[in-house]
Amino acid sequence: MHGKCEGVEEELSKFIALNPYMETLARVIGEKKFSYKVAEAYWLGNDELKKAKLNHYRLLLKFFTKQGVPSWLVDELGKQVPKKFIPFHLFQVLHVGVGRASGAVPFNLDSINNCMVRWGTIEKIENGELRIENWGLERKHDKYILVKQDTKVAFREDFLPGVKVGDMVAVHWGQAVKKLTPKEVANLAYWTGEVLKVVV
Repeated sequence: MHGKCEGVEEELSKFIALNPYMETLARVIGEKKFSYKVAEAYWLGNDELKKAKLNHYRLLLKFFTKQGVPSWLVDELGKQVPKKFIPFHLFQVLHVGVGRASGAVPFNLDSINNCMVRWGTIEKIENGELRIENWGLERKHDKYILVKQDTKVAFREDFLPGVKVGDMVAVHWGQAVKKLTPKEVANLAYWTGEVLKVVV
C-alpha cells in the first residue's frame, strides 16, 4: 500500500495453494516467481496464460505436494486431469476447489463467489462501502454461469484513493481490492470465460 514490501515474498510463500501456482507460472512464463507478470496472470489473467500446456498441470501437482497440500487431494486431482490447464485463480477456485487444500472454508457457491476475483462497476459509495453491479457465478444445469449481481463490499480509501462512482473494481472476499483498467476488465472476463469452458 505504501511501497513497503519487505517480507511479502516470504509470507506469500506460505500460502498453500497460491505459492504452487506462482512456482508453476514462473516456469511457464520464464519470469521470477513473484514478478508482476506472474501475479497478473494468476489474479487478473494476461496473454502469458496462453503458454500453459496440459503437462504443466502435473508440475502444479508436484508443487502442491512440495507445499504440503494433503496427499489425498493431490491424488484425487491426479485422476481428474482437466481438458485444458489454465493456471488462473478461478481454475483453482473451481477445479481444485476453494478451501479444499487448507480446509479454511467450505467448498460451496458462497465460498466460490467470495473467492473468485469478481469485477464490476461502482454504483454508490456510502459509509465505507461500495455498492457494485458485478459478475458472479450461479450453478445451472450442472454448469457454472456468469450472472450480474448487486453486491455491497468494503473498501479502504487509502488503498483505493480517488475511487468514484462509475469506476470498475476487482472484488475478493468482500473487499474491493483494485481499480481496474479496461484491459484488465477484458482479461478478467476472457479468462473467466475460458475457465468456465473447462471446468464443469
